[in-house]
Amino acid sequence: MAKSRGGRETKSEQGQRAPEIQLPVFYNKGGRRVEANGTRFSPKGCVIYTNIPHNCGTSFSLRITNPHSNKTIQVDSSVILKKRFDSAKKWGMVVRFMNLTTSEKDEIHEILSRAPAVPKAATESKYLKTPIGQAILRYFNLKRLID
Repeated sequence: MAKSRGGRETKSEQGQRAPEIQLPVFYNKGGRRVEANGTRFSPKGCVIYTNIPHNCGTSFSLRITNPHSNKTIQVDSSVILKKRFDSAKKWGMVVRFMNLTTSEKDEIHEILSRAPAVPKAATESKYLKTPIGQAILRYFNLKRLID
């Protein structure tokens, strides 16, 4: 299974490792062209991080560019879920692809197949800087020295 941002592991339908890639995606919102970051791509949809989200249930056209062939596909999408991330001051939208043609499916499969399955670097927990985190860290470091 592939590691996600929060350290959780993601699995594709076939039980294979799902590569987690990040690509720029484009869509229109209120007459404006919006560039956002798309991640967790699958044949069924993706997650988009943006400053200007759509409401749940909204259907829109999403443009994705294959970084290997520079071919751009435009897919119909629908927002399933949106959530505000205070730490990043951004919105996350879970998007489902709709009415994909075979050429669009093939292009998405090509993007996924050529994606490197490199795990992201582990980040330090924000709780380590709290007093309780420091106490726990000292305890485990002392225990390691004794054993």
